[in-house]
Amino acid sequence: CEPSRKHTTVKPSGTVAKLAGVSEGMHFHYAGYLIQRIRFQGNDPLLPALQACGYHIEPDVYTKGTMVVEFPIRAAHADDPAFASAGTVSIAEQIATQAFLQTYWSDNAVSCTVTFQPKEADQIAGLLSQYRHVIKSTSMLPYVGAGFKQAPKEPIDVKTYKQKCAAIHGSVAAVFAVQNADHDQKDLELVDQTDCAGGACPIK
Repeated sequence: CEPSRKHTTVKPSGTVAKLAGVSEGMHFHYAGYLIQRIRFQGNDPLLPALQACGYHIEPDVYTKGTMVVEFPIRAAHADDPAFASAGTVSIAEQIATQAFLQTYWSDNAVSCTVTFQPKEADQIAGLLSQYRHVIKSTSMLPYVGAGFKQAPKEPIDVKTYKQKCAAIHGSVAAVFAVQNADHDQKDLELVDQTDCAGGACPIK
């Protein structure tokens, strides 16, 4: 088996990217300002803390026993005149970017979900045919959720973003700790290092 000629890759990312406030993998930010919806089980102990801090929460319209929490998000450099998002970059440029990275940067498949506007749908077949010998896989997703209720991401304007942020207050971590009596520390007893001398620590 011939060794890989490339030693670099594009991490698909997802949760980690969101925590860092950057776009996922090779993707453009979905929008400058958006609502990120995350689903929780109805009995998740974090929900009361989120509600107490002003986050909008509502039942999932598709799955019983699931709650949807809305988080207002601002992309880095959202107000920069040169800012580009999945809502403004053409389907052709998105696929070309994937093909470039697949050719010159990554040997394994570059994870990519291309978002497209309704008027661009007729370009899909031609673009996939054009790059069929370059890209290894591509997902397609209509922009703005194609009318789905409670879509994971929904673009909003800066005014709506500020209104939603104004409704949020306090620290979710602090409220959670009070509501749950610091349950992360409950029943925790540290063992002395000498107890682990044999390489295994006892359970106390």
